[in-house]
Amino acid sequence: MKIQKTLFSDKEIAVGKIVPIVKKKIVFKSYSQAQDFLLPKSLHEFVEPGHIARLISEIIDEMNIDHIIETYQGGGTSAFNPRMLLKDWILGFVNKIYSCRMLAKELRENLTFIWISGNQKPDFRTLNNFRLRLRDDIKSVFKQIVQYGIQEGIIEGKDVFIDHTKRSANANRHKVVWKKQVGNQSRKIDEELDKLFDHIDKINADEEKVFGNKDLPEQERKGFDKEKIKKIVEKINKELKDKKISREQAREEKKKLNRAIELLDRRVVYEQKKEILNNRNSYSKTDNDAVAMLMKDKLTVRPAYNEGIAVEKGFVLNYEVSNKVSDSVNFVPLMEGTISNLDRLPENANADAAYGNEENWSFLQKHGIKNFLKYGLYRKEKSKKWKAEKLRFDDFIYDKEKDEFICKNNERLSLVDKFEEITRTGYVRAINKYQAPEGVCINCPFRALCTKSRARTIELSWKGELLKQQARANLESEKGKELRKRRGNEIESVFGDGKLNKNKDRYLLRGLSKVNIEAGLYYISHNVRKIQIFLSQKAQTPN
Repeated sequence: MKIQKTLFSDKEIAVGKIVPIVKKKIVFKSYSQAQDFLLPKSLHEFVEPGHIARLISEIIDEMNIDHIIETYQGGGTSAFNPRMLLKDWILGFVNKIYSCRMLAKELRENLTFIWISGNQKPDFRTLNNFRLRLRDDIKSVFKQIVQYGIQEGIIEGKDVFIDHTKRSANANRHKVVWKKQVGNQSRKIDEELDKLFDHIDKINADEEKVFGNKDLPEQERKGFDKEKIKKIVEKINKELKDKKISREQAREEKKKLNRAIELLDRRVVYEQKKEILNNRNSYSKTDNDAVAMLMKDKLTVRPAYNEGIAVEKGFVLNYEVSNKVSDSVNFVPLMEGTISNLDRLPENANADAAYGNEENWSFLQKHGIKNFLKYGLYRKEKSKKWKAEKLRFDDFIYDKEKDEFICKNNERLSLVDKFEEITRTGYVRAINKYQAPEGVCINCPFRALCTKSRARTIELSWKGELLKQQARANLESEKGKELRKRRGNEIESVFGDGKLNKNKDRYLLRGLSKVNIEAGLYYISHNVRKIQIFLSQKAQTPN
């Protein structure tokens, strides 16, 4: 061991033998972008077995797409194969590519897309035109995917879960036309036009020649046109030339006539807005089919569509996109499509309180599907505090023989009227009205909890009450509890996956028919992913 003094002191320290560090030789793999192959590689080698692109190709190759082929007219230059284009779009949606331009880029650069397209490179216009061609056929393609899931044993079509979500439209949230606003503006225009036409009637000395025999102003509001105003302007100019009126009077009269022309033009615009609105409360200027809806955060209102799905085991059995805000009115079309896609009736239907009403319960009863639809007061009925707040329907005793209700004060409510209610969808509810004798409720000790009127009334649909009792019993059963536990994972996860993982929180296309195509392609890709997961798990499971 060597002894060495330190630099700035007389202390000595022991220094060991220094071993030199030997650097190892670095070896890199051979790299050359100009590498030639003895034989050209097949595109199949770039897509590994079990890749989802192979599954998509297999499913579409076996699919019947005659309904799509029939949309081609023939003649002219050769067209791209519709099977290839359909595969491109589904693979694109699987990979979160929803734009035709981005899809065209992937078909040029991505080996998986190059493989599935057979190295063909349709441009974005061709891809977009094919997507629009699916307008009437996307549901048929979707149904065949559902049938594939049934054949593979992925779904049974037994327990169906229903729900809707509001998905934003591709529209400016600040450019919304409201029905109430259109009505108010139209009324103000009509009122001002009435006054102007009344004034025109007074200044028109030769009414029969200009207006015919129409009564002003009401009839002229529709029949009045700019040519008639021009004749009146000519008349005013002639009177000014003949010095029958002053220049100031002529200027004032022309000002009112020009205002009438402006209002007539505005009135045409508002009539067009009424036509677009139809029975809706609003629409977007940038997407006329979209409706202003309250979003999931319960704060934001923006143009959107109401998207509903029917699900089993995370597999989407049917989808419907509507511009009707209410979830309940979209239930029947969604279930009808589910039955059609399954080619059989499901056993049970489960949904939250937004769907529980007589019309939807009647639909399930008619088709023999067990009813697990909640209703609005299902949770509140379990609260003792809620029950104690006032006397409700269940607090009255029904006398079936006399068709009367007996209240807590032993007074009888007799049947006084029968009538029908027609819902927005055309469903007819038969309503019975029961009422206590006039004045008996005034001195009743239970009046504060029962009614504020002079006589308590009860209006109900007996069919609706019977179906409600069935729903309550089903929900409280063991099967009902099982379905309630499963519902969140079964259906909410599908919406969550789309909005959070797949960047599908809004539509890219505009118009209800195009939005339905976009939703169809997305849910086809969703089901294909579910099929791949199932098949890979099945392959890993030992026999």
